[in-house]
Amino acid sequence: MIPVRYREVLAPYWYENEVAGWHFGVMAEEIDLREKKMDELVDQFLLQRATWGLDLSEWIYFRTEQIGTIEQRREAIRRKRLAKKPFKLPILRQIGSQYGKLLQVREEFLAKEIHFEYDSSSPINMAGLFDDFEYIRPVHINRAVPVAKTSTPAITFGGKGFSHSVDFPICGFEMPLELGTSGVLATQNVTVGAVTSYARIDSPITGLEIPMQGGTP
Repeated sequence: MIPVRYREVLAPYWYENEVAGWHFGVMAEEIDLREKKMDELVDQFLLQRATWGLDLSEWIYFRTEQIGTIEQRREAIRRKRLAKKPFKLPILRQIGSQYGKLLQVREEFLAKEIHFEYDSSSPINMAGLFDDFEYIRPVHINRAVPVAKTSTPAITFGGKGFSHSVDFPICGFEMPLELGTSGVLATQNVTVGAVTSYARIDSPITGLEIPMQGGTP
């Protein structure tokens, strides 16, 4: 019988041909080997998969074989290719997008800086960004500046606090103080809870302490 993988592309009259069955049965292993070799040859043109094909790329960029592991040799070739590209926005975006969720790239003309703006919800590899940027940085640019942006606006809340005290001629007792606060939060989560504080009664008789109940904003 002819294997199914071949019957799908053959005319029906081949299905019962005994000689064709022998042929495709013997050739199956050779065809698989040829496909594997073709895939391997294609891989040598892709830097992320190249192995023995690195020798050719190293001769093109360095004129000599490099020393190190496969990953180190690939990284050296990648950076050499990057250095030969023009220092323009598409290349800067390509660099920045490798090390985080890049939002935009902009140039600060007066400071002579390139700002890479990232979404703060994803990790940012600043070490990798600096290494690649310094490798291609022209002399008229001072540095790269990574900027983390948050899409969640700050939460603003406010509250008022009131207090009233009564002076007693014996113990100097004070009424409870209701606490309050106002400001802008830099974080997204807010936890507010009641607190209890204690104030000493200045009494010559007992010297007791009573709780002062706090409030919540």
